[in-house]
Amino acid sequence: MKNKLTLLTLLLASTLSYAQTMGSFTDRRNGQTYKTVSYEDPLLGAKLTIMAENLNYKITGSYAYNNNEQYRKNLGLLYTWEAAKKACPSGWHLPSDSEWNRLISLIGSTSTAGKAMKSTKGWVENGNGTNSSGFNGMPAGYRNSDGTFSDVGEGGDFWSSTEKSEDNAWERYLLYNSSGVYRLNFNKTSGSSVRCLRD
Repeated sequence: MKNKLTLLTLLLASTLSYAQTMGSFTDRRNGQTYKTVSYEDPLLGAKLTIMAENLNYKITGSYAYNNNEQYRKNLGLLYTWEAAKKACPSGWHLPSDSEWNRLISLIGSTSTAGKAMKSTKGWVENGNGTNSSGFNGMPAGYRNSDGTFSDVGEGGDFWSSTEKSEDNAWERYLLYNSSGVYRLNFNKTSGSSVRCLRD
């Protein structure tokens, strides 16, 4: 009986991995509308809804890639960790490390979910994903602590709200030549993309 229940649980989880619905949300602060994606979570008995585009709300500590405003339309802004914690609109928040784990588990494993999370264009060397998850992860690169910029087209970094140490915080990373999702710690004064999760 136990084996049958385990098998049923695995089948149920597999069935619901891509149980998603697309939507939209308009940020009242600047009128920008974002695509969203909601995943059915069988363990919580609820939906987890996250923005399917990078946040593009200008605050202190946010930067356009290479300080070029033309990048903002498709890639959004890059935020320091302190700015990222304050940037989401009311009713939304920066996902914690454990919330990222949960979201990724609904899409697949850490070794395969990256392909499903990456956008279908914009990645170098044919590194595009399938976007079968609806997450639409873009390769927005990052801002170094010294103010230089790196990796546009090659990688997408997404902050979590969880600290690793006094200087670093956890984030998730998608890479052009990988199907995985990486958990990295990054200096808090560096700049990464933000995806807001509905409260």
